[in-house]
Amino acid sequence: MLALLLLLQSPSDIIVTGKRLVEAQAKCARGECTTLRDAQATIALAEEKFRDGDYLDAKALLARAISRNRDKAAEAPRPVAALYEAMATVSLHEGDQDDYRRAVAHQVETLRDNLPAEDPAVLSATTALGDMWIKLKNFPQAERTYRGIEEEALENGRSSAAMMAGLKRVWLAAAMRKPREANAMLDALERRPIAQEERFRTALKVVRLRIAVSDGDDAAITKLAGDIGEGQGEAPILIWAPPYPKDASSAANAHARSFGLVDAIDTRSSDLAGIQWVDVGFWIRPDGHTAEAELLRGSNAHAWAPAILAQIAQRRYSARSGDSSAGDPGSYRIERFTRGSTYITPKGSLIRRRVRSSGFEVLDLTESAAPPPT
Repeated sequence: MLALLLLLQSPSDIIVTGKRLVEAQAKCARGECTTLRDAQATIALAEEKFRDGDYLDAKALLARAISRNRDKAAEAPRPVAALYEAMATVSLHEGDQDDYRRAVAHQVETLRDNLPAEDPAVLSATTALGDMWIKLKNFPQAERTYRGIEEEALENGRSSAAMMAGLKRVWLAAAMRKPREANAMLDALERRPIAQEERFRTALKVVRLRIAVSDGDDAAITKLAGDIGEGQGEAPILIWAPPYPKDASSAANAHARSFGLVDAIDTRSSDLAGIQWVDVGFWIRPDGHTAEAELLRGSNAHAWAPAILAQIAQRRYSARSGDSSAGDPGSYRIERFTRGSTYITPKGSLIRRRVRSSGFEVLDLTESAAPPPT
């Protein structure tokens, strides 16, 4: 959500913390702010609450701001879309898939209806609906969405949007263990003129190499980490990571729901899942290995956290110039992990409630301006 604040290009005196932030947001809640300032203050305050694990309070803040500003979409589409995107992020972690789906749809609608088709904000939101279906584990619908976006963009000469959707289709095919199909689509994408632009040339290279090391071969990963890292001055790129640990019953139910089937293991009317989260900090060394993964803080119940630390320890990122033996520690990252949950109405009950689901929602919380721990 911090990235949303930067995208709004807001005055720095609005992005503050503590008492001044609460006062600024309260002023906006009384209707005394522009839409831009309201979005700035509300997203900043919601981010503070999110970081502290107060997901429901963050959602309530954002919901009220959306209610105040939804009719301002035509005159201030970026701030209104930012509010929807923040709501989608919090709702996804909180487990309310209905709110998440609605927020993403309104975000995309706001940008498409009020900005030019080639505007960077519209392009970045082009594939948001497909991403949403992936998050909801409806992979066939995600593929149909990406394909429709790509075909429509090609027909209308929007080559950037078509390439972005095409890359999403490739990665989805690879994730579904269809490497031959994924590589064939990559070949077709590389023949497009826009593939020669640096941003897409790098993206195509990364996707192809990640497909090549999907089996986790360490020697291949080491070579490819160095190849991708050459010439990269930005943040390290994730090359390979093992799957996250799975809870068998939750995974079985989530798989069944993705195909519209009943749960394999019935949820009882007394079942209820609380919000469980942890923040993990770790170093990404210049050679692409991770080190010193540690639990920084979390909710009261997080017995599953050691499995996350083990997963991070096996990740490989792109290498870059630098020598850890000469005092270059690499870059430090903090990620929020929220244990998967969803809302359902169990058999024998009329009450909709949050229950355990499979997987984790992950969000990068790193602030580049904050000094890393020694």
